[in-house]
Amino acid sequence: MPTSNKLTITDLEFDSVKDNLKTFLKAQTQFQDYDFEGSGMSVLVDLLAYNTHYMGYYANMLGNEMFLDSSSLRESVVSHAKHLNVIPTSRRAAKASLNFTFTPSGTPTSLTIAKNTKFTSSISGVAYIFTTNKTTSVPRTVAGTYTATGVEIVEGKILNKAYTVNGADSTQRFIIPNANVDTTTITVTVQTSASDSTVATYKDGNSYDVTTIKGNDKVFFLQECEGQKYELTFGDGAVGKQLSDGNIIFIEYIVTTGTDANQASTFTAVGTVGGLSSADYVITTNANATGASDIQDIESLQFQAPKLFAAQGRACTKEDYEAIVLDGRPDIESITVVPGEDASPVQYGKVFIAVKPSGNNVFSTASKEIIKSSILKKTNVVTVIPEIIDPIFFYLKFDVTINYDPVTNLTDETTLKTNINTSVQGYLQTSLEKFDQKFRYSQLTQSIDNTNNAIRNNRTTVKYEQRVTPATLNTPTTYTLLFNNELEKSSVMSTAFTGTDGFTYQLIDNSLGYIKSARTTDGVVDSPQVYLIQPDGSTNQGTIDYTTGKVILNNFSPVAISGGTDYIQLTVTPLVNNSDVTPVREQILTYDVSDTKAIVINMVAETII
Repeated sequence: MPTSNKLTITDLEFDSVKDNLKTFLKAQTQFQDYDFEGSGMSVLVDLLAYNTHYMGYYANMLGNEMFLDSSSLRESVVSHAKHLNVIPTSRRAAKASLNFTFTPSGTPTSLTIAKNTKFTSSISGVAYIFTTNKTTSVPRTVAGTYTATGVEIVEGKILNKAYTVNGADSTQRFIIPNANVDTTTITVTVQTSASDSTVATYKDGNSYDVTTIKGNDKVFFLQECEGQKYELTFGDGAVGKQLSDGNIIFIEYIVTTGTDANQASTFTAVGTVGGLSSADYVITTNANATGASDIQDIESLQFQAPKLFAAQGRACTKEDYEAIVLDGRPDIESITVVPGEDASPVQYGKVFIAVKPSGNNVFSTASKEIIKSSILKKTNVVTVIPEIIDPIFFYLKFDVTINYDPVTNLTDETTLKTNINTSVQGYLQTSLEKFDQKFRYSQLTQSIDNTNNAIRNNRTTVKYEQRVTPATLNTPTTYTLLFNNELEKSSVMSTAFTGTDGFTYQLIDNSLGYIKSARTTDGVVDSPQVYLIQPDGSTNQGTIDYTTGKVILNNFSPVAISGGTDYIQLTVTPLVNNSDVTPVREQILTYDVSDTKAIVINMVAETII
């Protein structure tokens, strides 16, 4: 056959396939006089082109689904992750803890807070049910009181499912029929038979090194199946105990609403607690609800699975720590790991893990201890001490002057100003607020200019703010703040606080490298300036390095903080105002959405005649 009669097989788009088929047929002597556009042959060519296009598309999609990185179907990603011994994290329930003080009638030896005791909490008018997932005994103390501290409650509903093993059914599967299951709450027990009530508790085999599981170990293995539900499998007699015909499997689990219940803080019992009505006990919140997250999405699984596989269940490198902690706490929005040798000051033998939880700025002390004890203790190198630390928030403040053409502007000035504010916030929310994300001045100003064609230009100045939060007021403490940039002299200014002598002060710098507490009246620094006398007789509250942006407050001991907050804002101005900002270690660049002075926009109309 002549070369001109050959098909071009590299074109897979419908129109290209159809044109190739028509070119091929026209080259045949039998069809030289056919009008392919006006004849019934056009329909047949369309049919062939559609069939070819479909087959090409399916072949391409099949090729994509064969690899973890390019898969787009959840079932494919989950299957590839399974080969790496990685199970997607399920939805996680919010957990809170409560304190109780009981005053029962009589003097019972103890009280019992039963499992599945329910409590309710409301967030923005929506009620959520929390429940105890274990029984708690409250003994009578020597003083005759009944107190329970840190009783854990979990958001969601406790459900059960039972299966009877049928050895003759080779297709039998043990699937939890509900979606939105928190797999960390699953408990599995196996009864010998309907006539033998002997019950054994099975443990989660996924949490063990498979090489250590013996043939008689009572374990189950969990995997995600269709519909984002979960399936249980059991041992084969070589790895884990094999089930026998007639065994009855009891599965208990909690179905949860996930992240919606985070930050629940006030709880009321539904019914009695320990057999007592609300008149016989006092309930207080020990820790607000945290830890909830949604089921792991495929993008996160594609990112984490190779890292978890590389970690091999042990935390040795920075990447290992990040992958293992994220896998154990999917409610973490951002994480960074700082080896002790890179810390300031250097601390050998330690690793610092800074975490920013979703929907919250910091973890509670209890949550940090849980991460250390339940996640890192099993994987951490013995000679390294992990420390969970809070992020240091570096707040940016903007003063934006907009020059715009009112003739070109298709909206009013107020609407344009609102749109510019939205552009600024959009850049900050998408480009910052996580570890290792830099502030790019040019990108911000470009985002502002692109808001509307009426904007001629913008002049944006930036200030930096960090916050000092005294753990205990009127207690001398040294604070170190790193601004990571050259600073303008005489630019330091803080919010007001009460000094040890009872007067109101603000922190300022004297342009010579010293920080001082200057007395203020009605928010204005007194003139002439009066400084707070320090214990050593000087007026130096601390030092400032204008080149590096390092500020040290020595023995700083405010007695009270003005403005109704528990922190003092310390604001500085960079020497070069259009420079980028790079956070270091545990710093996160952000802005305070509740601060009306965080983004100030000034509009200037310029009409050119």
